[in-house]
Amino acid sequence: MVIIFMKNIAIIVPSLKGGGAERVVSLLSQELSKKYNLYLIVFDSEEMSFEYGGKLIDIDIKSHSNIFMKTYNVFKRAYRVRKIKKKYKIQSSISFLGSANIVNILSKVNEKTIVSIHSNLATEKKIILGSMNKLIYNKSDKVIGVSKGIINNLINNYKLSDEKVGYIYNPVNLSNIEQISREEVYCNNVFNQNDFTIVNMGRLTNAKGQWHLIRALSHVKREIRNIKLLILGQGELEDYLRDLVKKVGLNNNVVFLGYQKNPFKYIRKSDLFVFSSLYEGFGNVLIEAMACGTPIISTDCRSGPREILAPGTDIEYETVNIEYCKYGVLVPVCDGIYYDYNAPLTREEKLLAESIIKLYKDKRLRKHYSDKGKERVKDFDIENIVKEWVELISYNII
Repeated sequence: MVIIFMKNIAIIVPSLKGGGAERVVSLLSQELSKKYNLYLIVFDSEEMSFEYGGKLIDIDIKSHSNIFMKTYNVFKRAYRVRKIKKKYKIQSSISFLGSANIVNILSKVNEKTIVSIHSNLATEKKIILGSMNKLIYNKSDKVIGVSKGIINNLINNYKLSDEKVGYIYNPVNLSNIEQISREEVYCNNVFNQNDFTIVNMGRLTNAKGQWHLIRALSHVKREIRNIKLLILGQGELEDYLRDLVKKVGLNNNVVFLGYQKNPFKYIRKSDLFVFSSLYEGFGNVLIEAMACGTPIISTDCRSGPREILAPGTDIEYETVNIEYCKYGVLVPVCDGIYYDYNAPLTREEKLLAESIIKLYKDKRLRKHYSDKGKERVKDFDIENIVKEWVELISYNII
């Protein structure tokens, strides 16, 4: 009888609260736990939003706002994670998000360390943190970005070698999204058959640029009286966004739905998904919208949207006009300035409004992008993406 020993791997993530990277960890841990002895290490297991696979280990060192405590926590977490790696004889450790990546490398024993980058580090304004990341990431065995754009940034700005870096796109569980996106929506004020409904999903933060979309919507309403915008997410800009909606006269057109455990039932029933981000690492919600069959308008921000909607084009190019791509529509990135509610729309906001009006008027084009999106999203199905992770893990384990 042949005895097959499963390899021991660890996935390290700060928590499994709501978020794109956390959703990726949820999917990967469930699939990889079928092939390995998987230990999911978190810093804080409270308010878990996602299911997971493998053995959960909570080191119970929560985040802290004080800079000195933050630094202390890094080393405290690294000490505890190192003990776990030794105890369970971890052969390969994979981390997601910045704080977990630092802990993963600092806690290295003899295993191969793989860090996953979900944002463009060049957008970080904290010089000290950026320098620390540059030093630490060079100490890892493999750095995996979630887009080609992130990899270009790592090579150009962090001087990582081509051999050290690679990219693996974020996955989606197509069969699961297909199933739960068909759940009923019981809120009476959300969908009306006479409305043209667009949806935006993401944290209500500066990076997501939702105020530009709201300003653009004030222009759209002049032509589409029955326009409605659903905003899924929560964050520090919620009060500002609600106030802006009130001041531009869109109280009856914008609905804030907060965090939704199942956002897909709202996306599927919407006519358009509009992505207003100023910058991204990948833009998970774009492929999730595709999985729901919802046509997409997205800013051409760095990085991700162009790779998803216009594969084969130059990923460093940024459109200055409306670009009707193979799998969706790209528009110029807005400038990120918080204008007064009565300030004239910027050129980029006007183009965003124009693209929404165009797809409203052209039902065949919406159907075209709905069909093409369903075709494109198959490339990101979890079954395909997990094969890339298995290959990477197999290659990196000694």
